[in-house]
Amino acid sequence: MKIEEKQVTFPKSLSVKYAGKIVEETETHMTLEGEDEDSYLKIFNPFRGVAKLLLFENDRWVDAETSVAASNFDFSSLGLGDLSALSAGDESESPKSKKS
Repeated sequence: MKIEEKQVTFPKSLSVKYAGKIVEETETHMTLEGEDEDSYLKIFNPFRGVAKLLLFENDRWVDAETSVAASNFDFSSLGLGDLSALSAGDESESPKSKKS
């Protein structure tokens, strides 16, 4: 997972729901831009339900539990693989993501 300014890029292999502006979508990843306080990214873990909820507040993505900038969160602790290794050239298999 990659967070830069108002944009968050995540692999499409994750099960997610989101609200925001899609700025890029490829076979392997999606980039979402936060637009307002209604923008969010909800990441699901098949074993525990919602694994992480990111909200767009004050022009940045934050962890909904702690209100800390999401760029400082260690996503590998969710047991969803190494999300920090996402790159634009990622060619992994990708099931369809859930959209809201």
